[in-house]
Amino acid sequence: MWELIKQGGVVMYPLGLCSLITVAILIERVWRFRDADRDPQTVVESARSALSRAGTDTAAWHDEPAPAVRVVGTAIGNRSAGRTAIEQHMEATLAAENLRLSPRLSVVGTIGNVSPFIGLFGTVLGIIRAFRDIGEVGAAGPAVVAEGISEALVATASGLFVAITAVIVYNFLLTWQTRLSRRAEIVAGEVLNLVAPEA
Repeated sequence: MWELIKQGGVVMYPLGLCSLITVAILIERVWRFRDADRDPQTVVESARSALSRAGTDTAAWHDEPAPAVRVVGTAIGNRSAGRTAIEQHMEATLAAENLRLSPRLSVVGTIGNVSPFIGLFGTVLGIIRAFRDIGEVGAAGPAVVAEGISEALVATASGLFVAITAVIVYNFLLTWQTRLSRRAEIVAGEVLNLVAPEA
């Protein structure tokens, strides 16, 4: 495996770095998203139970990593402000939670877009090396161009592999983030009606 990596030339270093970054972000985001995932109905039932008790402390709601729980804390904390004000506070919380869920996802998307071009750059370097070897030897044959062509093919394959992996990771994380946001929005709508029913 190490010999194959060395055949890819200098572009294998940035591609290796890109793959490590992708894996690190995947692990970190999965850890965060797993902690932030809550069933909407369970959260709504907890909110209903909290509203039935006087003097509910909202600090515990804001300390939770789940966006759906934090938006409940916002609603309960502002329940005396009127429906319109509560709705505005909840919208601000939802926007802040979306930003909190999305850091580093753009990095994975960028890696997915850039990696093929890094591989293509390695392809060009490999072809240049093959022609340079032809010029030095003065003849073209399989043995002369093999090393340069090998470098070009390994770089191309590596760039595509890193790009495909990054795109899969990006789509997986983006789908999960969207689901968390949608669950928070569902909870927000139901809790708003609990805290400030429409007239």
